Amino acid sequence: MRVIAGSAKGRILKSPRSRQVRPTSDRVKEAFFNMVSDFIINARFLDLFAGTGSIGIEALSRGAGSCVFVEKERHCAELITANLHLTGLHSLAEILRGDIFSVLESLSQRGDCYDIIYIDPPYAFKNTTAVLSSIAERGLTRKEGIIALERDSRRRDNALEEAPFRLWQSRVYGGTQLFLFMG
Repeated sequence: MRVIAGSAKGRILKSPRSRQVRPTSDRVKEAFFNMVSDFIINARFLDLFAGTGSIGIEALSRGAGSCVFVEKERHCAELITANLHLTGLHSLAEILRGDIFSVLESLSQRGDCYDIIYIDPPYAFKNTTAVLSSIAERGLTRKEGIIALERDSRRRDNALEEAPFRLWQSRVYGGTQLFLFMG
């Protein structure tokens, strides 16, 4: 796992020892950042279910102004901290630990609003629509902000039809499907 472009290009990031964390592939990461390249400079970025932090770190490396990483697991939060120090991007970042819905409420209470939100829950996670609804209800994305959702491409359900945002793009990369919504 590496940083693909920007100020930390080529840095190898620390990976988890367990298979519980599924880092986003370089192929999906590169495709996503190509799609949002016009919006990344100075963006306020929110990385939900951050895992290793590779998506948010890539955003910072490419010029995002700041990134909030949200991760429930302690060992993953420690990994994100290590990777931020490894890349020299720690001064632009904040790591929040806790249940996704509690953290979203906390971000709302402090008045946060983001230009780009990346959601990469475990593939077995069943509350994707609730996360999208929570983001919308709490006003956590700027008007015309981008919300990206990564999930298993084999998953077949109608939950995203209820998403509170307008679908902008959808792409499949092997076992991964990437949805981009506009706020």
